[in-house]
Amino acid sequence: MILISLSVFFCWLIVREIRNPLGKFDSFSIGYILILAALAGASAYPPYKTWRLETMLSEKASIIAERPNVKVRCNSMFESLFSGSVAVRSVAGTAYIDTGEIFFESGWCKKFMAYLDNPRDPDYEILFAMHVFTHEVMHIRGERNEQKTDCQAIQRNHLVGDLLGIDREVSMKNAKNYYSNFYPRHPYFHRSCKPGGKLDEKLPDSIW
Repeated sequence: MILISLSVFFCWLIVREIRNPLGKFDSFSIGYILILAALAGASAYPPYKTWRLETMLSEKASIIAERPNVKVRCNSMFESLFSGSVAVRSVAGTAYIDTGEIFFESGWCKKFMAYLDNPRDPDYEILFAMHVFTHEVMHIRGERNEQKTDCQAIQRNHLVGDLLGIDREVSMKNAKNYYSNFYPRHPYFHRSCKPGGKLDEKLPDSIW
């Protein structure tokens, strides 16, 4: 919101300069307008990029959850402060089953963008951002138990990667990497989340 307000402010300065009652433009005025236009564009681009990501993820989440009009939102630092997530570092996303809304907390949408930009060599947090998206979509499908939800996500991370346009070999490698190396240390870990386990959904194209 702050960046959008700045962009609007710079546009207002441009309009004011163009409507200069003196009615003439010299090289200084033209340079000033060009600088303001660059600042307006630079201020508007990050919110635009976030909006495009939100729109794309909302569309994909609706497909995965088999539920229309799922909304994915990227919280700003200000919004995360009010949600209380800044004080709880482990909170990366929140899903509201009744309304069909998913919120990524501050900073995690950027990590998800980084995953989409370079999925071949993600670090833990970038890989976790991918998993959080799948996890929260599983909640939107109707599951409230965190351990069951996380295991459902484990079995679908690579399928979500396919839907996001990531190469199948890469998405499968990343899904298995998360399951083998990071999932066992997560608070939502469940011993039955394994082939033949109680939480195995026996999907035709599961991670195992």
